[in-house]
Amino acid sequence: MNSEYLVEIANVKKTFYTRHFFKDDGSGKRVLYSKKAVHAAKGIEFGIRRGEIFGLLGPNGAGKTTTVKMISGLVRPDSGHVYVDGLHVERNRLQVLERVGVVLEGTRTSIWPLTPLENLRYYGNLKNVRGRILKDRAKELLTFIGLKDKMNTQVSRLSRGEKQKVAICIALIADPPVILLDEPTTGLDVQSSRSIKDKIIEMTRQQGKCVLVTTHDMHVAQELCDRIGIITKGELATCKPTEQLLELFSDQIVEIRLDKMPTVGEFDGVPGVHSIRFENNEDGPMLIANVDDDLARRSAAFYGLMDRLKTSGCLVRSIAQPQQTLENVFLRLTGSGSATTGATPERMPAVQEG
Repeated sequence: MNSEYLVEIANVKKTFYTRHFFKDDGSGKRVLYSKKAVHAAKGIEFGIRRGEIFGLLGPNGAGKTTTVKMISGLVRPDSGHVYVDGLHVERNRLQVLERVGVVLEGTRTSIWPLTPLENLRYYGNLKNVRGRILKDRAKELLTFIGLKDKMNTQVSRLSRGEKQKVAICIALIADPPVILLDEPTTGLDVQSSRSIKDKIIEMTRQQGKCVLVTTHDMHVAQELCDRIGIITKGELATCKPTEQLLELFSDQIVEIRLDKMPTVGEFDGVPGVHSIRFENNEDGPMLIANVDDDLARRSAAFYGLMDRLKTSGCLVRSIAQPQQTLENVFLRLTGSGSATTGATPERMPAVQEG
């Protein structure tokens, strides 16, 4: 166990088995005809520090939700260890449950015949939050989340997004140090989604909580997460700080829009320029150069290109350096979509990463 982490998963493995039967016409008995193993976790390792937002991304069926459930104690790993706040999850389930707030996508966390306020009182009592503290915290959460006017309405009568808001309030009612959010913004409108993201940032930066977020929304992950792990087929393909992850496949490309198309040969042999091409689209002529990674040689390349453009009589309309997106990195690491060309998935246990 590493004391640096508030949540730590160490070499965790989990396999589920699906069984298919058919009914024998002669005997009427069920007969097994197919058994398939699904590896939801194959040696997963990562840790999450206090005051950190960790994003766990992956395609459907990659093992994200299973991982969240193993951290919260809802699923038992076949091997390996999971620790929360220094406690072994399997050996200290009740203590861990007091330290973890969970929102699982597509589940009925709340009790539908009850109102949001009654739900928070019920779950608060289960987690030893009582009296004036429980009453004040419940009303504060419902007001923050935008359910002040619905706090006495049965959950069954709320919209899907409003039910999601209730689930998030339930996860926060005991003020736990660890928050596990599986697709927290699903079903929420833009304003509510923004409020949730602001609350997540507040909880980590100001209150020092440890937050794990799974999401299919790459914009949410890129905006929120300090560090991101990408899981595919039960394996952690990579785990890096978000900025480093965005640099995995980033080429040093500079795009210079011009007033006219220059002569190609005028740009041969510019120091620091690896390759160069020209495009002519609806926005006008554009020079696209692949320049060196080294800062000094890259600067020399910029100066050299400007000198050649000045000599050729071209006017520079704009200069841009396209940024890599988390979506492109995700597609390349998971081997899906058109962005996979040339990708080499990387395996890196996060508990060894600084």
